[in-house]
Order: sequence, then structure tokens, then C-alpha cells
Amino acid sequence: MRRALAVAVTLLVACNAPVAAPSPTPVPVEKVTFIAGFKPQADLPFVAVYVAQEKGYFRDQSLDVEIQHATSGEHIQLLATDRAQFSTGSAGDVMKRVASAGVPLVSIAQIGQRDEQSFAVRADSPIRTLKDWEGRLVGYKTTVSADYLALVSIGGVDRTKVREVAVGFDPRVLADGRVDVYPVFTANEPDTLARLGIPVRLFDPTTYGVPGLGLTFMTNQQMIQKKPEVVTRFLRAALRGLADAIADRDAAIDVVMKYATGEDRAHQRYMLDTEIEAAQNDLTRTNGIGAMSRDRYVALRDFLLQYGGLAKSVDVDAVFTDRFVKELYKDGRLVWR
Repeated sequence: MRRALAVAVTLLVACNAPVAAPSPTPVPVEKVTFIAGFKPQADLPFVAVYVAQEKGYFRDQSLDVEIQHATSGEHIQLLATDRAQFSTGSAGDVMKRVASAGVPLVSIAQIGQRDEQSFAVRADSPIRTLKDWEGRLVGYKTTVSADYLALVSIGGVDRTKVREVAVGFDPRVLADGRVDVYPVFTANEPDTLARLGIPVRLFDPTTYGVPGLGLTFMTNQQMIQKKPEVVTRFLRAALRGLADAIADRDAAIDVVMKYATGEDRAHQRYMLDTEIEAAQNDLTRTNGIGAMSRDRYVALRDFLLQYGGLAKSVDVDAVFTDRFVKELYKDGRLVWR
């Protein structure tokens, strides 16, 4: 078993290891800002950028990258007005911003290949099926999500028999019994609750056929139209950083802790391991980490429209492009220049 696991890991690293290509003519250094969509932590796109910065991959791509972190969603405004050139956000969030306010965001690499959110119950809870949500207190963080509404529909749940309550972002409401079901980010709160002595079970929308995509690298339309070569260089460096993080997770966490000072190292490792798993599927094994599928974006858009997650429809080709990722990989391996 251990030998098989070692072989699998070796193959994964080999598939994502960069291959050399002839060096191009040197280009002038371009200064850009990357603002992560949340505080410093081991979200996989953040780690990719941290490692690329640490190892000089951005410098090698003639980029001077300033790394910032959002505190209250300001990354969207900064990106939209080109005061920042690169950021992170889920595929669904990109669509929602475009649909509701016409913000010129574009996903350029799909790092999370599955839904970020699950619904947690305590491991000792009698809730075993979606139908068991009836008669229970179900928490939501700020608004009832499309994922939740889809699961209610799929499970044949009578929503009038569910008590829904806004409970914010503190998972201890599940630990102390204030709610019976609580929405969690799969790579985060389950480990936090386990550390509080409250192991959980998850209702993962993906396993019920709900279309979902996680964090992407995103930029704005101005960069796509006026500086596509800078987008390519940024992604090349970041994806090489990501490949290194997969190959040596301990070293990657060493880098993360330089940014996420005061955070628990073991929890950061849990996040990294969980998100690396969620970043891989048949598409990425063939085309490389970050690969994108238009069909999945269409399915996500249609799902969000069905369950009220979008104010109006959006043109899928305006909110994502796979041209850069396709350019960066050859036979599923990153081409390094």
C-alpha cells in the first residue's frame, strides 16, 4: 500500500513538474500587485504565489510582484479598477460579481476543481440523510446559499419544516448545539472543530451532483486585453510555485508561516492537503493543475440561475478564459521559460 502510494505521489509530481524551453529575449520588469481574497493562510492559490515569490519565479519571469491580502472584500474593487492586477475568488463569486455589478473580472486558472463548501453535522448526530434536516436548526453564514437550496431539493426536504437561522462565521455554534447543521469551508472548519473535540460528518454538495468550482486565479479585462503576456508570465510562475508546493508540502508550509504568522502550523497543513486533493481530477491529470472546462462553467452558471445565485445570466466566455493555461502546459506538464 505504501509503495503504491509512493508511486502515485511520484507520478503526480512528475506530471506537474515544469519542463524547460528555450529562454526568450529578456523583457522589461513589470510591477504588479497580487491581492489574495482573504487573510494569509494556506489556501492553495495563496501558497502558489507565496512559493513563487520565495523561490524567485516571479523575478525569473521579469515580474516585480507585491503581495497583499484583503480584509473586507476590497480586492474586488482594487482588481476592477486595475489598482491590483491579480487576485483570487471562487468561480461562482466571479459570476455573481459580473452579473450583479458588471465588474470586469475574469477567471484565468481553476485551482479548486470542486465546491469549497459542505454542510457539517456533529459526528454523533442522528442526522444521516438530507431528509433528516427536517425539524432541525440549520445555520447559514450570511445568506441562504444555492448549494443549500439544491440539497434541500435533491433530498426532498420540506423546507417549511427546517428552521433556518443566520449564525455568522463561528463554527462553535455547531460545537455547542446552537445549530444542528452548519455550512463550512471543507478545508477549514472541520479541522477547527476537530481540534475543539467535535469531529464532524459532511454533506458535500459535490457528492450529490451539485456543480461547484472552488478558488480561481483571476484578473481584469484590461490585463487580458492590454497585457496578456504579463498574465501568462504571472500564471507560469504561480503554477510552478504550486507544483513545488505539491512536491514538498512541508517546505511549502514553511513559506506559508512567514506570511501567516501566529496561525497554527498543523491547521495550515490540513488546509493545504485538503485543497491539493480538491485541485485534482481527470481534467487536471490530463491538462495540468489549473485546467479549466467551459462546460463546467456553463453548468455552474445554469445551476446558480436555477437556485437564485445569480441576479441575471452572464456570458460564460466573458467570465473565464482557458487560453493562458492551455498555452502554459504541454502534455500536462508546465513549460518553463
